[in-house]
Amino acid sequence: MASSFLQLTHTLLEPIPQYVLGCLPAIAIIGASPMNKFTEKLAWILRCLGCPFIGLFYALNIGGKKESRCIYWLSSDYFAIIGDEETTGNIKLKYRPFGFYTMLLNRDQNYDLKTYVDRCTAKISVLERLSSLVSAYYIVVGIMAGISMVTGSVVCVSWPYIPLLLSWTIPALCRRGFSGNLVVKDPNIEFNNVQIIMDVNQSVRIHKRFTVTVTAFISIVYPWITVLLAYFTPPIGYFCRSKFITIFCVIWSFNSVLAYLCHWKGERNLFGKWYIHAWFSLCGLIVAILLFGLGLFTKNNQWWVDAFGNSCSISSIGCV
Repeated sequence: MASSFLQLTHTLLEPIPQYVLGCLPAIAIIGASPMNKFTEKLAWILRCLGCPFIGLFYALNIGGKKESRCIYWLSSDYFAIIGDEETTGNIKLKYRPFGFYTMLLNRDQNYDLKTYVDRCTAKISVLERLSSLVSAYYIVVGIMAGISMVTGSVVCVSWPYIPLLLSWTIPALCRRGFSGNLVVKDPNIEFNNVQIIMDVNQSVRIHKRFTVTVTAFISIVYPWITVLLAYFTPPIGYFCRSKFITIFCVIWSFNSVLAYLCHWKGERNLFGKWYIHAWFSLCGLIVAILLFGLGLFTKNNQWWVDAFGNSCSISSIGCV
């Protein structure tokens, strides 16, 4: 027991691989939010880490205009459409006007909107751009390394599991790196008693439903590529690493399907039902713990054996 503790301590004191450090900003960027409280920010990061569809939806389906990226954080209570001849006043929307229920801003009625948007947004700094691009660089290098190991001979050194697992964050990293604005203040506070008038546009809505479905498909299917690469990396058929990585993919695929269905049903607020939000955040915490464990396992082949039995031993091919 004492020797195992000393070995663990020694391992934790070893330098963290560069590709692991390079991937950390990806987690923060995919889960970035303008919320004021630290606990709310942390919960949103965990939510996005536990469900790829949520982070990718904001990166790919909201658009690059700062008005759209700002009002995304508001509930349906802030939005309305102009009533018809039989209706007096504006009609509040039942669901948030994004994705499947996309609407366009009414430019004639929202003349004060720019003032509120400017309060909530700021220009992205050079440091923030660089951090996202550096993280994308390490992930791309990790992808190339993973593919090269599939076509090569047995390699006993650490395999780039983490960059490959987090490669689905690249669209969000590119959005941050090349976008001009960032939402830094909570619109729910700045947009106090503001009603935003929207217009229905069926052609835009139909196109958006297609892109949202594509985003959901990517969120559900893409992570499994890492499992295939892990399986076909020599020694081919070494199930321990592919089984471990399967845990991530099962969590991500299930939650992405769940998030897509919740969005298809309609969302009144950003978080949805409290138990759904709690589930996504809990899964994000589990994924974070598993990523930390995976970072340790990739540098210690013996730990696979200690944790999962002799079936994970690769000493027969010269790896210790």
